[in-house]
Amino acid sequence: MANANLVAAKDAKKDEFYTQLSDIQAELSHYSDKFDGKVVFCNCDDPFESNFVKYFLMNFNRLGLKELIATGYKTSLVLGGEIGAEGHPYVLRVSDTSKYLVGTQSDLDPRGAKYFLETEANNLMQPLIGNAAIDGNGEQIMIAVKVPVIDENGNPVLDKKGKIKTKIDKQPLYYEAGDFRSDMCVELLKQCDIVCTNPPFSLFIEYIAQLMAYGKQFLIIGNKNSVTFKEIFPLIRDNRLWLGCNDWSSDILFIPPDSSYIDINRPSSYKVVDGVKLLRSPSVWFTNIDHSKRHQMLPHEIGCTYYGHEDMYPKYDNYDAINVDKTNFIPCDYDGVMGVPISFLAKYCPEQFEIIDCHEPAISLDVLKKLPKFTEYKSRQIMVNGKLCQKTYHRIFIKRR
Repeated sequence: MANANLVAAKDAKKDEFYTQLSDIQAELSHYSDKFDGKVVFCNCDDPFESNFVKYFLMNFNRLGLKELIATGYKTSLVLGGEIGAEGHPYVLRVSDTSKYLVGTQSDLDPRGAKYFLETEANNLMQPLIGNAAIDGNGEQIMIAVKVPVIDENGNPVLDKKGKIKTKIDKQPLYYEAGDFRSDMCVELLKQCDIVCTNPPFSLFIEYIAQLMAYGKQFLIIGNKNSVTFKEIFPLIRDNRLWLGCNDWSSDILFIPPDSSYIDINRPSSYKVVDGVKLLRSPSVWFTNIDHSKRHQMLPHEIGCTYYGHEDMYPKYDNYDAINVDKTNFIPCDYDGVMGVPISFLAKYCPEQFEIIDCHEPAISLDVLKKLPKFTEYKSRQIMVNGKLCQKTYHRIFIKRR
């Protein structure tokens, strides 16, 4: 059991990384008028490590915040000593920063925000506690956990290759203190207006579901491919969730908690900036707060036409639509259903297009082989109505309004 918990803890740890202050500043600059009189909740943020907390402390008065709430999942080290109740994660609540302003300052600068946290934290923090996970019927939620097979002497059993044998064991789920699903964190969620954080990607579906259930506005970071999830795409289709303003073509670089997060054998997984190794992640901002970029229409006369160039837009064999390989290739003279790459969502304007569906359609291999720069992938080939076809990557199906 202890080994299983260690494995789970290790997996959970690798889901933790910190957002750069510059990325937060760049995205939130598009929403400066949305925070006046609001309570902001950073519910996946160690206040002493999180740049989200620092950003809101440094812009508390400019944004007109009513209150900033932040919860940590574990105790934090500040100046070499633990801050907060011993052995407990904590919640930080800030409703005024004026005491720490100097001279004509209207907001804290980076040094002032750091000093605020180091000196005021003990006065503002409250301990958090965890609780057992209970479903809507009052029953304990059980989860499947992979645990080692142990013999009668208490030793792990090895297979023929010398690896420890494992089995699936059902165990009660427990929300640790500071977990966004815990009772105390849910009560804090009810008190806020806007949630702004970088949630654990492995729990992204559950995290979004909670925000939707409680009707909260949010600005959060998630993996690009999550737009195709069956739990997420309907929210995008129904205009309950959309992308933020950051550039889809660029990955977000995250600060790793320690060097163990960096796989030096995969150079593409990190980038060295000013001598510091940063984790590279295909991530974007997700929100349900309106912004001006969302209403910028693609030029109607984008330069591409369907009629007369039908061979550039092959039809799918298992879906009634034409394939468009790039958003910039959307034909201006076609009013039917089109399958476009998921990157289209970064330029989606709800007044211009209707989103209909999302999946991996397929095109006849004979047709694809006539296209320039076609690459054959046998692992993506399927039979459709007796024809050998190759699936494209996920497509968003759209139609002009």
